[in-house]
Amino acid sequence: MTPVELVLSLKQEIEDAVKDYRLLAENQEDRGITVYAQHIRDEIFDDREGRYYPLIIVSLQEERDNIGESGREASMATVGLTFGVFAEDKDGWMDLLNIMETVRQRILTNRTVANRHRLVEAVEWKAIEAQPYPFWFGYGTLKYSIAQPQEMLPAFDEDIIGDAVDTEKNFL
Repeated sequence: MTPVELVLSLKQEIEDAVKDYRLLAENQEDRGITVYAQHIRDEIFDDREGRYYPLIIVSLQEERDNIGESGREASMATVGLTFGVFAEDKDGWMDLLNIMETVRQRILTNRTVANRHRLVEAVEWKAIEAQPYPFWFGYGTLKYSIAQPQEMLPAFDEDIIGDAVDTEKNFL
């Protein structure tokens, strides 16, 4: 559940950050930014007839468990953010960068999500140079600490331990 909880909590955090944005959407009046968890579901493609911009997709990309490396055990999840806007004017890149900056500021000022996952390591934000006009895309990569399961040790056998203790006493 930890990766799911992280993605859903980040989705909620980002929705709150962009709730007041209104942007031109493909073939329709301006609308708010839709934030999706993990991917755009097939039924949304069918229902919206290709009109799903502006959008942000929050998706788990990778989990990493460091076990005994440098004496530090930790688990991390890498989350990708995909930003997409539609703009027929040549300044659509500004809408994209403004949304990305709003999310960046929110993420960096609220570094712990759901009181469990802390933002760690470098945060990356990118916009591609050759945009597929009239669509504009950007990306963010975030790394969060996540809970690491504790190793299960072999079962405790009192008979074996008891025999070892008695043997030690006989040697003393």
